[in-house]
This record gives sequence, C-alpha cells and structure tokens, in this order.
Amino acid sequence: MNRIERRIKGALRYELCGVQPEALLNACALEGLPFSELEIVDAYTLRLTIPEDERARLEALAPRCRCELRPLGGTGGRTARRALRRRWPLLLAAALLLLGLLVSSLFIWEIELIGRESLSRGLLLRALEDAGVAPGAFRPGLDADEVRSRVLERVPELAWMTVNVRGSRASVLLLERSDKPEIYREKDAADVTAKCAGIVRRVSVLNGRPLVRPGQAVLRGETLVSGVMDSLTNAPRGVRARAEVLADTWYEITALCPAGRLKETDGGTAQRRYALVVGKTRVNFYGKGGKALDGYDKIIREHRLAVKGLFSTPLCLVCEELRPYEARAAAFSAPEELQQRLFGELNAQIRGEIVSASFSVSEGDALLGVSLHAACREDIAKTVDIIP
Repeated sequence: MNRIERRIKGALRYELCGVQPEALLNACALEGLPFSELEIVDAYTLRLTIPEDERARLEALAPRCRCELRPLGGTGGRTARRALRRRWPLLLAAALLLLGLLVSSLFIWEIELIGRESLSRGLLLRALEDAGVAPGAFRPGLDADEVRSRVLERVPELAWMTVNVRGSRASVLLLERSDKPEIYREKDAADVTAKCAGIVRRVSVLNGRPLVRPGQAVLRGETLVSGVMDSLTNAPRGVRARAEVLADTWYEITALCPAGRLKETDGGTAQRRYALVVGKTRVNFYGKGGKALDGYDKIIREHRLAVKGLFSTPLCLVCEELRPYEARAAAFSAPEELQQRLFGELNAQIRGEIVSASFSVSEGDALLGVSLHAACREDIAKTVDIIP
C-alpha cells in the first residue's frame, strides 16, 4: 500500500500478542485482509499496519486466533479529516491564497528589459505603457504584434523587439538600431583636407593629386590631396582622393573645477521606515510624519512577493533607510585626476600618438584649472566630397 493511498484511505498500526501470533497472519491471508509493514518484536509479539476500513474484520479474527490487539496509532483517513475540520480557518486561508495567486497570474506585475544598452529605461517603460504593457495590465488581452508595432513607432532607435509573457512576468527582448555606416559612391569626387593645423611629415597618396609635401605647414580645412585629375588629352576628371597625411600637431586643453568640495561624514544612527505597494497604490506605515530628507541619504530596497520564473504578485514591501550625514568642507585633491582625464580624452580624439605632454595648474579662490600642453603626431587627413 503506497503512501498516497494510505493518506487518503487511512491506516492503523496494531501490535499482536499471543502464543501463536502467526496464526492471525494466516487467517488474514485466508480472509483476504491486506496488511503491510510487518515487524517481529519477539516470538510472541508482532506489529503490522492495515487499512482503516479493515479494522472490524481484524478485531473479529483476533479472538478466534487467541491474540490480543493493541492499537499503536493511525495516519490519514478519519483522523486527518477530523484534524482538518478543526483547522478550517487555515484551509480557508490557503484556498484564498491559491485563488489570489490564480487571479494575480492573469495580470502583469513585473517587466524585464533584455538587450537594453544605450536607451533610457524610463523611455522604454513609457512606450510600453502606451502600448498596454504596464504593471496591472490584463495579460490575456495583450496582442504582441500590436505592442511591437506601437513601441517601434514610438522609439525609432529600436530595430526589433518582442514581448514574452510568462505568468505575471513580461520579458521584453530588445535589439537597438546600430548606426549606419558612411555611404558613398566610388565615382563621386572628393578631396582630402586637413582636419587640424600642423606640419606635414609624410604624405602617402592612394588616389588623387597631392598638393602638399613634407615640411610644409597647413591650416585646418586646407586641401591636401585634390580629387581633380588633369589629363593631357581629355578634360579634367574627378576621383575620390584617398591618402594618409602624417603631421606634427599641438594641442592645449584646459579643464576647470571647484577648488573645494563638501565631504559627507557619518552623522548618527540610520533609521528605517516601511511601506506596502499593492499594484499602483502605496500604503505608508509611517503615517504623515515623513522625515525631511535634508541632511539624509535615502536608500530604497524593494522586496516583491514573488518566486522568480514561477509567479509574481502585486504586493511589494518597500524599505527606506535614512542615513544622516554631516557635510564638511574638504580640500579638492583633483589635479592628478584631471590630468588623467585630459590625457585620456586627447588620446581618444587623435588618430596617432602623443609625443610629449606637460601640465600646468592654476589655483584661484573658487576654481582650480589644469591645462594640458601636448605635441602629437597623427593622421590629419579628412575626406570631403566635391560639390559640383
């Protein structure tokens, strides 16, 4: 007899005492009375388990076999049903909880964005809300194709998206649109100009007519390689000039920041306050005595009643931790940080290398200035289409 069947029908455990307790076992076999979990205690004592509805038959066979029955207890059956009747409020609460989970599963309470890189989360959530995907939305009423069309129309930076709803969780898969590459035609004429001033050190022309030579100084926007080619027999023709022009350039970049800053120090014991969010309704447990946030750092933690991947509910417990702090004036030790930022910005800006660099620092009453003076060697070629 398996455990589930025993729980439903009920089972009784008995101890048999007699001169020949095995005679009762033989009688049970002849009468077709099922028993299980036979245990031999000694030569005159046995223990066994029978179904609850076979109790009368066992009690009738025991005197005929000169055995004494001692009940040891039971599981399931009438005993379990009587215990459940006494605990009906618990059963009612479990039924209501199950009903609440079933009803809650028909609505969306969590939205997960997958594949978001540069787009704002708030922008995407607002677009989804306009399309009908928001906390509290009726799940069976959603049309994935309509949602996709409306969101792609609202957010043109998206190339593709879809919505997968599982239980009360909506997973939004996104693919952002990549920047279009520069499109041009080879037969379109173009010049190579200088993107900045410098002294030319090397000119490598792949296509076009060079107009400068090494050692020549050029200004920003000056044509370095012309896309107009002369011909001895025909009229001049236009080509797309291509070249690499290596030149010495110089840069001076200055950054300013406040000479001082405020430093936060621990101002005392942190305080906590709680709130309950049901759907879109918030219930504060701290009443109207909300503390002003001046002089406090506010840390918010949300704990939603949910099991990830299984179900989610509209209930969310919000814990707000308020940590007091004291603002004190402190020296701004940023010259080294600004120098690293300026160096990294210039290194990302040029197509070459920084040959030498020096810094100068100027301090005032309210501002701190850091200047970068750098000599570089870079490719200053820039392709510009010739407008006919």
